[in-house]
Amino acid sequence: MKFLYAICFGLLLWFCSKEKEKERSTPEIQWDFKRIDREMAAAKSETEMAALLSKHPEISVGYFSANPSNAPFLAQDLFRLYANPSLRKFYDQSQEASFFGGDALEKELKEAFTKIQQEFPGVKTPKIRTVFSGFGGVGGGEFTAQNLVVSDSLLIIGLDFFMGSRGLYKAPNVYEYQMRRLEPKAMVAQVILQYSAFLIKQTENDASLLSDMIWYGKGYVFAKTILPSVPDSLLFGYTNQEIAETNAFQKEVWEHFIDRKLLFSSDKNVKAKYLDDRPKTTEIGPACPGSIGRWLGWRIVDSYWKQKPKLSLAKILTDPEANRLFLDSGYRGEADKK
Repeated sequence: MKFLYAICFGLLLWFCSKEKEKERSTPEIQWDFKRIDREMAAAKSETEMAALLSKHPEISVGYFSANPSNAPFLAQDLFRLYANPSLRKFYDQSQEASFFGGDALEKELKEAFTKIQQEFPGVKTPKIRTVFSGFGGVGGGEFTAQNLVVSDSLLIIGLDFFMGSRGLYKAPNVYEYQMRRLEPKAMVAQVILQYSAFLIKQTENDASLLSDMIWYGKGYVFAKTILPSVPDSLLFGYTNQEIAETNAFQKEVWEHFIDRKLLFSSDKNVKAKYLDDRPKTTEIGPACPGSIGRWLGWRIVDSYWKQKPKLSLAKILTDPEANRLFLDSGYRGEADKK
């Protein structure tokens, strides 16, 4: 019996030591996250709104593009906007648990940036702010608003743009195929995908389609590594059927690029056809989803990493030689073996 107790006690000590080791290996990040949308909604007067904007110039200038001459009008317009019953109802919907209520958003983002810090030690975590402006329904066009403002030091998220298909109102000038990337569950993935641009290195004088494809591919590999549970539909914006068919017919897609000698083209019009945000890539076929070059770039980079599994994510993203990465990937349109 004493021997059994000794074994159990030893296992307990080993488990505790592993947990402490895990805690020590998890980096502490400099976390600066603020729900400015909630502070805006709580403002009791134009004066309070003006004080809030004055306290956070990253919002008034960085998001709304206000200047000293029109900043007072921004505060006035925002206060009146939140007093509008329709906008208030829309905002209240955003605070429901299935949208952006509670602290789930902050937890997801902090977990993601903690993992980024593990993969890229020493990278400074950007400040993160959230706003809600009814798609920029303020002023007479002098103020800007968008779904994301992303830099290496500041992220501003327009929550109203990520209310998706269930939101009371839809973002203007957004097509159905774009809506998948604007669903609430897609938001963190889109933030991380756009943030990847500040970690990727690429040869600056290489203007080929292949180089751009691999640049996008690195971003997708980064996002899928940091957020492994996010469905491809929310990351690429493809339907499940489009994903299945693209996987099934990727050999044909690849042969289209090879037969037309597209990979090393630097023609901007050619690159736009295969990289830009479009509902379909009709040059390949009526069912081929848009931005197919970005998807192929992901397949190349993913194949390269599988060929060289000992490489770190940081090494993958910062390797500037796109052509060599392509050659070493061995990818030639093959689907993954099951």
